[in-house]
Amino acid sequence: MVIFSSNTIQIEKDQDGTIMIVLDVKGESANKVNLSLLRDLDAGLDKLQEINSIPVITLRSGKTSGFAFGPDLHEWEQLQANGDIDHWQQTGMQVYRKLRDLKPPTIAAISGPCLGGGLELALACDYRLVYEKPNTIFAFPEVELGACPAFGSIYFLTQKIGLEKTMKLLVFGARWKAREVFRNHLADGIAQTEKQLRSEFTRLIGIALRDGKKKALPSAPFSLSSLIFEKNFAGRAILHRAFNRIIDKNTPEEVLAPRQTLSLVSDLVTIKNTTIAEQKIAELSQRLIPSPPCKNLVKFALEDIFRIPTAPVETPAPNQVALIGEGKTIAEWAFLHASRGISVSIQGKTPEGLGKTLMALNRLMHETIRKGIWTAGEVEKRLGLIEGTTSSNFKKNPDIALLTPHSFFSTEQINLFKQTFPDCMVVKAEESNILQDESAYLFQQYPLGKFPCCELVIPESISLIKRDILLAWISRLGKTTVLINNTKSCVATKVLLSGFRENLELLGEGVLLGKIENSLRKWGLHFGPLFWADWIGLDVITSLFNRYFPSDTETLDLFSQMRSRLWLGIEEGKGWFLHHKNSWWPNLLAQNLAKHILKRNIDPVTNSMGKANQVREGRERILFSMLLEFTSIRAGCIFKTESDLNFLAVRGLGWPAHTGGPGPWIRLKGQSYWEALSANYVSRFGPRFELPETWYMWFD
Repeated sequence: MVIFSSNTIQIEKDQDGTIMIVLDVKGESANKVNLSLLRDLDAGLDKLQEINSIPVITLRSGKTSGFAFGPDLHEWEQLQANGDIDHWQQTGMQVYRKLRDLKPPTIAAISGPCLGGGLELALACDYRLVYEKPNTIFAFPEVELGACPAFGSIYFLTQKIGLEKTMKLLVFGARWKAREVFRNHLADGIAQTEKQLRSEFTRLIGIALRDGKKKALPSAPFSLSSLIFEKNFAGRAILHRAFNRIIDKNTPEEVLAPRQTLSLVSDLVTIKNTTIAEQKIAELSQRLIPSPPCKNLVKFALEDIFRIPTAPVETPAPNQVALIGEGKTIAEWAFLHASRGISVSIQGKTPEGLGKTLMALNRLMHETIRKGIWTAGEVEKRLGLIEGTTSSNFKKNPDIALLTPHSFFSTEQINLFKQTFPDCMVVKAEESNILQDESAYLFQQYPLGKFPCCELVIPESISLIKRDILLAWISRLGKTTVLINNTKSCVATKVLLSGFRENLELLGEGVLLGKIENSLRKWGLHFGPLFWADWIGLDVITSLFNRYFPSDTETLDLFSQMRSRLWLGIEEGKGWFLHHKNSWWPNLLAQNLAKHILKRNIDPVTNSMGKANQVREGRERILFSMLLEFTSIRAGCIFKTESDLNFLAVRGLGWPAHTGGPGPWIRLKGQSYWEALSANYVSRFGPRFELPETWYMWFD
């Protein structure tokens, strides 16, 4: 019998009196915990409070996509703009409190993703039954968005699983699968099959009928580590300090959510009054969610969804792609294609170079086994999609050929390739003008990793069907795109190159290489220009300088000296940094070599500064150089909108998302700030820091 129904939930009463609350947002593929759902659930819970003698209440999803997701980013963006976040937070906490305080025992039946606000609703229940599916995940995405969980479950977690595990789940973005959820005592039952699910559900109902509701304040399981680190003030202080160091190392200075959430969790561990705890949670969430970093992070999260390229449903995606070149970048492109089920033909220049490429690809594949992402059988299947050759005698004719910056094809070889495969689209991904009549240009800093955005240049002369095939290809690779015009050069490369040149100036002045890199990362860049140079390799950097700065013989001589020492970049393990797996250290020999060859006079102002201030000013000089290059690019009408430029900066070259991109950050600092900074730098370092007339378009 249906006793309450709305567009978001339905409440049914069984013959034995048990109640089933079904989350089912009509017209949506997933349940989003928005104001509409919260209001309906609030009204439904009021209805339940009027019914006497309910034995047990079950909360489940009516969607096959998962339990519930939260927050609803579109709604958050509107609430942030209207200043109504407080109302959303208060409504959510009220519903959480009502669900938690219901007189009958409650059971949450969870299958699929249970995220954010949806997880908070599940934690408000007394018992949780988890269906162990591949996509069943418990996680809180709020801190990644510059906020914190807002309904009150943080307090429950600190009491239930302790400080350390709560921090991993809240601040460090842990995504717990069903087995880990059960192991950490956040689930009372787990099932792998439908039969087990029914059996476990029956068992939990029996426990709920027998034992009733659980204690309002559970206690974390006892262990030696909890005794040492969580049951006394000194231990908690040690944990707090250790977590703070991790946050400082990995989080930009201006993003306060992780630090303030850490402080909140540390306080909640010792609080025994639920009302005081909920008040502290409400105060923090109402402070963080309307903040500029949170607004910017939400904006880019929405743009990630909006910018996934689309093509007509009937458009065929390419089934065979040829990758021309050798090295780590080619291996990553091949890995990406094979992971998406696209067959790949790698054409290397020499058997030795091809062998190194295939070995790098094999390491990437087997790393997924070590991390538990794929099984050995799945890796074997994907490796079967890849062939390597030193000629163009492919087993299958390619639909697309991608020429990377490590491509070795000459003009004659390209023309011969086109004649051999007339239906194949040649896509250029290198900084040169040797090719003519290309189908498109595709620029991507990292095929794998944190930068999903591609720069895509499609000539107006290309047919609509080829355009759609290109978009379908990029979409299938899981990439987002920014369409750019009037250029055959990579925008991200030009910006990073300008920062790289200023970084070399700093090395010539004696500023420490490692200090600059760490300062840039602490500000929010994913990597500094020198680290980027190591990634793309010394040969590519040299060719870029030969193209853009052929008269800079001093720097080219430095590159020649580095080549003689085999400091070729990350692929060889040595460059500006020493690289080993995911770790890196500054190459002090390269730092001293640059200081010796590029010796610069240090102006009196810089000389009077302390080392820390020199590093801080060096960071500002690098960023200012990059902003001047962004200004030049914007003035060239390469982008349709400033939004395209900001998105590419954040998702294509690692500019910190919390700043909103170069444009919003420039405006945040203000016109007078940049004029004063420019005047200061011009007087000390020369005219390269003069503001162009086009600078003021940022403020129009």
